[in-house]
Amino acid sequence: MVDNGIDPELLGKLLGNRSVELMWYGGAASASWYFRLKNYIIASGIQPELVCIFFRDWMLTDPHFRAEGSYRSQVEAAMHETEPVYERVMGRKRNGESEFQAWIDRIYPLDARRHVEHEKIDQAAARMVTSFGLRVTDLRHWVRDMFALAKLTGGGIEEAAGVSKEPEVEFDPDPARSFLPHMVREAADARIRLCFVRVKRYPGPDGRVPQSEQLRKYIAALNTWIESHGCYFVDDAENPERTADMYLPGNDHIGPWAKKRSTELYAAELRRFLP
Repeated sequence: MVDNGIDPELLGKLLGNRSVELMWYGGAASASWYFRLKNYIIASGIQPELVCIFFRDWMLTDPHFRAEGSYRSQVEAAMHETEPVYERVMGRKRNGESEFQAWIDRIYPLDARRHVEHEKIDQAAARMVTSFGLRVTDLRHWVRDMFALAKLTGGGIEEAAGVSKEPEVEFDPDPARSFLPHMVREAADARIRLCFVRVKRYPGPDGRVPQSEQLRKYIAALNTWIESHGCYFVDDAENPERTADMYLPGNDHIGPWAKKRSTELYAAELRRFLP
């Protein structure tokens, strides 16, 4: 969603010639967002003016969404070996693993941390390529372009369907049930301003996104809670200027022809939070 819908260089120019860093990991969800906020952004000591987290519908309070199975690597690559919040939110059995696998992880922790080693190898390989004159940033951009969702529309449609099938629930800010309150607390402790942006899904012919009454109630409660805790909330799902012709056909992802326009729309909404 973020990679297809935002040009970071253009966004920076539109927000007063600021520096914008796009922390894009395809398919990431709340568990990954929490650990990258805590272990990357906050731990770096850098004090950004604003950190924006882009999400769809129920994703902010569904800790298991894209935290298990093939997505486990994204989450564990961003974790320390001991993460009490992970245990609190996800339970003692990580990623739905069996008691036997949990026992194996305790006596042989290398297996549970193998994804961190994969990321270290990836970073080392990227650095090695730079010796041939290509910057790491350029390499990552090339990889993004190679595997862009615009070229993998089948996967994009499947991803969108996965979100649409999410069970309808009431908003629950219990710290034992989601990573959202932990994101907010960590950011507040670090004096970092957070903005949560709800991404607009593929709209119907009238430009609106169909929403159940339960989803509307959930988003209203989510909005109230986020703003009451000193964070910003943007509901781009209600933006009439983000029209169906900007999307890949029948898909929640912005088409490459509309990336500039999409970036301009986000800039218009985020500008009010910056001096």
